[in-house]
Amino acid sequence: MIPYFRQPQLHLGPITLHAFGLLVVCALVVGMRIVRRRATEQGLPERGVERFLGWALIGGFAGAHLVDRFVYFPSETFSDPLSILRVWESLSSFGGFLGGTLGALLFFRRHAPPGTAWKYVDSFAYAFPFAWILGRLGCFVAFDHPGRPTRFVLGQMYKDGVVRHNLGLEEALYTVAIAVLFHFLGRKPRFPGFFLGLFLLLYAPFRFGVDFLRIIDVRYFGLTPGQYGCIALVLAGALILTKRRHQSVLSTLL
Repeated sequence: MIPYFRQPQLHLGPITLHAFGLLVVCALVVGMRIVRRRATEQGLPERGVERFLGWALIGGFAGAHLVDRFVYFPSETFSDPLSILRVWESLSSFGGFLGGTLGALLFFRRHAPPGTAWKYVDSFAYAFPFAWILGRLGCFVAFDHPGRPTRFVLGQMYKDGVVRHNLGLEEALYTVAIAVLFHFLGRKPRFPGFFLGLFLLLYAPFRFGVDFLRIIDVRYFGLTPGQYGCIALVLAGALILTKRRHQSVLSTLL
């Protein structure tokens, strides 16, 4: 059992840095560095990669906050509309996925040369698990995703005195396995779209299952918003892998 601990903080005069925020920043640094390296290997221009990351990240953070406010906490949001402006307070991972996708689509429409979109996407998808580990470790130290009571060896004492699943830690450990797999698969050329489709198929079933353990999330017809998102991710992952593989085979034959 992991004992309860308060989220570590660093006080710099009037500024307080929380461990969650620092780990998110580390996730961004690590993820962006891997994206740049993978994109360069794909022959993408450095300036284009920087623009792509900017559009995707801005869209991701905006979507993460807005979905959290209006989907997970609608009553609190309408009673406190100014919470919409406090973008640092709460984030939704699926909102981030949605916002990041929209930001990327806008980039492709405005700036990306034809035929390069999937290379950008797959560079990002390959890097994502490596960054996600650090992001979910931030959730672990903040213990902002408490689960049901458990006797699991990685259960953690929550502030209510009950040993619960720390879903941030458990998802971080699962993502380590995905990152290791991607590391080895990335040693050989893969058709553009491979890593995006594979990540969706690997991540969504696990997230769908652990969401049943959540005790805070709102539910609609018995499922969390994340679980509905997982269903969409599985369908999208299967479609992407099937279609992109078929197109890759056709292009090879032609």
